[in-house]
Amino acid sequence: MPLNALFLTDGVLSHTHQSRGLLRTISSSVALSIQDFSVQMHSNWMRGFLRKALTMTSDESLSWAAHCFNWPACDYQKPELIVSAGSETMLVNAVLARRYHCDNLFIGGQNGVRAEWFNAVLTLDAPILPNAIAMSLPPSRLTPDVVNDAYAAYQAEGGSHKGACWAMILGGNGGGCHYANTDWQMLIDGMNQLAKSHKIKWLILTTRLTSGHVQERLRRDLKASYVESISTYGLGLDDPLLLLAARAERIYCSVEHLPILFDSIASGKPTLALLPERDSLNQRVHHLLKLLCQERFLSVLKIHELSMGRIARLALPLPEMLSRKNAQLFSQMCSHCPSLTNISQRY
Repeated sequence: MPLNALFLTDGVLSHTHQSRGLLRTISSSVALSIQDFSVQMHSNWMRGFLRKALTMTSDESLSWAAHCFNWPACDYQKPELIVSAGSETMLVNAVLARRYHCDNLFIGGQNGVRAEWFNAVLTLDAPILPNAIAMSLPPSRLTPDVVNDAYAAYQAEGGSHKGACWAMILGGNGGGCHYANTDWQMLIDGMNQLAKSHKIKWLILTTRLTSGHVQERLRRDLKASYVESISTYGLGLDDPLLLLAARAERIYCSVEHLPILFDSIASGKPTLALLPERDSLNQRVHHLLKLLCQERFLSVLKIHELSMGRIARLALPLPEMLSRKNAQLFSQMCSHCPSLTNISQRY
């Protein structure tokens, strides 16, 4: 029998992707039956109510939190495992786990979290809680197998596959990064130089941080014969990142969108993080980038190094290393979750 898992969503794409990625990691070792639960507050003013709840004892916090959210009228099959990401789902996860007497996993920071609320807390920060599992790479919706399947489907539908493509995922001012006009010019010059030297075309993905002025410069100053496509992340129902990773031999990604950078690494494609000349990234981000470089999952370049910067020697074979990392994460979760331990012993 499959393990009944309840997946909590809060409408934030990166949180949804991480939770789905974690369920994918678990499903590679055990069979799952997954139900979705949309987390919604009665009203926004209750956020202050919840902040007050977090200052109380553990039991009081959960009791207060139970009154802040909408609970769907339909009945759910009793879960054996609850999974969620992001602070908006944190208390609902704990309330439901107590109600159903089941295991639960939370992906996020440890601020305000009580260890007794969860079987394990998966975090990118240094462990503080006794049941925290530290990660350098969070769960992702992308895996090398998923990307390979997407490329096979693309080819089967008649998609063009002539010539090599590299991907460029661009951001803008935000997340501790500050782009000057000279950064954008060096980026465009570097892209033109790389396309000429390596005989590739660019798959360009802009994001909500990429200004209209920058997008105009890209279309004007990049040599047209060096550009395969320019699209925007988050403008439509389709997720362009999957096909981008499927078609690209290499991915360059601005660091201000860490969730997209993490997904790029998880795709199994050689990934390079790009930094503007001036940045004020916090210590946590610098630490994560350093860890990923040490583990040889990532290269980091300043934009002025783009045309001559060399990709670091990555962990090879990369898909196998990623699979090993996921297996290690599953083993750590099993040590905290009896439901996973019991069912995995049957497989």
